Amino acid sequence: MAVEYAIRPPRPADATSLGHVHIRIWREAYVGLMPQQFLDKLDPRQSTIRWLTMLEQPDERVTRLIGLAEQEIVGFIAVGPARDDDAPTSTELQVINVLAAHHGTGLANQLLTAALGDAAAYLWVVEGNERALAFYRRHRFAVDGAAKKHPGTGVNELRMVRVGGKGLDSGEGLDAGGS
Repeated sequence: MAVEYAIRPPRPADATSLGHVHIRIWREAYVGLMPQQFLDKLDPRQSTIRWLTMLEQPDERVTRLIGLAEQEIVGFIAVGPARDDDAPTSTELQVINVLAAHHGTGLANQLLTAALGDAAAYLWVVEGNERALAFYRRHRFAVDGAAKKHPGTGVNELRMVRVGGKGLDSGEGLDAGGS
């Protein structure tokens, strides 16, 4: 049976669910890519506090959306102004995460389309996250050679960039795990 997703902006009342879902997604997506000790120390309560702060004092320049299945948050996205001094575009896909149980359903496609459309943007992705790399490539993002270290782990992150325009390359149904 196909799942019907609702997409809407998050509200402060969503902070607890978002905090827990965010940590669960990281623990699913980054096993073997980030140190297990780092993943084990991620705290849903601290994540909830960060989400509550963001939602109670929103940055109007950032588009945040959540994906819901049967009223439960199963994914989210944030798109906003570039946060890097040497940004290749003025827009950054800051995060897109979907619970593993909802990979391959098209939810990440829906979130990306709703938040970014076909606009030019860049993002950072953990090197070796092949599921996310394939998803971004399908949406015309390409690695541009820039890299940085993830501040909490030292894991290598690659920058991907796309110019504006329409069309997906291939692979309908793939969804991003974590970015």
